[in-house]
Amino acid sequence: MDQSSIRKVWKQYYRSTLDELTLATTEENVNLVEEALFLRWQELAGNPNHQDERNEMKRASANLLRVKTYRLGWPDIGS
Repeated sequence: MDQSSIRKVWKQYYRSTLDELTLATTEENVNLVEEALFLRWQELAGNPNHQDERNEMKRASANLLRVKTYRLGWPDIGS
């Protein structure tokens, strides 16, 4: 998969996660987003470009933590 494909994949999974209403599917989507983000972080390693996307990925990761904590009821790691 090329860089633009993985970039599109994590964003697509992320949007699906935010729009999902069922808890089981939300959890599945969170896992897919996190995997795609991990692969994208690996692709971007050592490349000083793509700062805007890196910032988007950081925001998405923070929002996924909120989804896991508040929508899925996982423990809050901040407390």
